[in-house]
Amino acid sequence: MLQLKIDPEFQEQIPPLTDEEFEQLRKNILEDGEVYEPIIVWNGTIVDGHNRWKIISDNWETLKDKFRTKEMDFSDKWAVFDWMYRKQLGRRNLTEEQRTYMIGKLYEARKRSQGGSYGNQYTKVPCGHNVHKANQRERKKKTAESIGDEYGITGRSVQRAEKYSQGIDTLKDVSPDAAEKVLTGRSNVTKKTIKDLPRMEPEEVEAVASSIVNGGPIPRQKGNRKCKTKIDSDNPVELDGIIADMYDRSTVPEYTADSLIYEIKLCADEYVKQIQHMLQDRSKVLTTESKPQIADTIDRYIIEEFMKVRDSLI
Repeated sequence: MLQLKIDPEFQEQIPPLTDEEFEQLRKNILEDGEVYEPIIVWNGTIVDGHNRWKIISDNWETLKDKFRTKEMDFSDKWAVFDWMYRKQLGRRNLTEEQRTYMIGKLYEARKRSQGGSYGNQYTKVPCGHNVHKANQRERKKKTAESIGDEYGITGRSVQRAEKYSQGIDTLKDVSPDAAEKVLTGRSNVTKKTIKDLPRMEPEEVEAVASSIVNGGPIPRQKGNRKCKTKIDSDNPVELDGIIADMYDRSTVPEYTADSLIYEIKLCADEYVKQIQHMLQDRSKVLTTESKPQIADTIDRYIIEEFMKVRDSLI
């Protein structure tokens, strides 16, 4: 029997199939008597096709001559992750949470694949510390903007997605079940709470995880009441949800037009996300007959209202 290595670090990056999805895949392969999509490997380690390989292994005598492998050439493991996340982002059935997580992980992988974490305590900085930090920021910005161009979002959204993915990873360390529930869209936890997880105390993370798993209310974290955060127009504060409740404007020393534009974008993104979730949650009523009516409602009550606000400025 062919021996392929399984690296948990690679395997865990792929959203797991449900029991029903895995059973359907197994049934399809056995009925066809062939595995059409190749198992992707790098240095003998599976990169893509873990579920297919399990089915092949469990049915070796039937499928041993009915599959193929494809060896890929990657510079390092971060380049492997880059390829894996891009492939996953090509799937049509990703939830919004999975998509955000994958974009964040793609950003992390691409930064590391392009030369590590942009320096460390041993890095020599011939042109001065400030110049070095400026170069780091510029490289990160270009990487984020490049990924944003690929997926039709802003570079800042890519950077926010990285913080979201770091929060999911923190949650996953405490409770894989809670992380899976969030990523599959079965939790009411906000993105802000997820992003805050790496900064929480361990007991707070555990409390959030428990609430997610049990379907209870998410506990309010320490210091999360109307943040007294200052807004810098060059580095705007990251906000989610209802913007007015997120910070105290009395503390804003310099509120510029750029700050307002940033808030407007966040509000628009939030409303779009809410409508997308509504369409997903109520998908059973999306029939051939109802879709045009619902689309017309979106045109009339959302686009028109936004246009009224826009026209008031001109």
